[in-house]
Amino acid sequence: IHPYTGFWDYEYECNFPWKDPPQYCEDYIGQRAGRYDHSEPVMNRANRTDVEGCCWWGRGVIQTTGICNFGMLNYFLGK
Repeated sequence: IHPYTGFWDYEYECNFPWKDPPQYCEDYIGQRAGRYDHSEPVMNRANRTDVEGCCWWGRGVIQTTGICNFGMLNYFLGK
């Protein structure tokens, strides 16, 4: 869905129940402000702006993380 990494915008206002129509924050329950902004690329700790090989996707049942580990997993499962 998003072609590159974004950032959490702490200054974004989204809780305006008095407006017509009302506007509410929808990222998590109890949210009063902020949003995840994908409008421009932001470098991660590895100085990358894409999400290819992102270690976040490694959280799960098999506990595989990193670009190399997923590459090896895809290689051997694809045989």
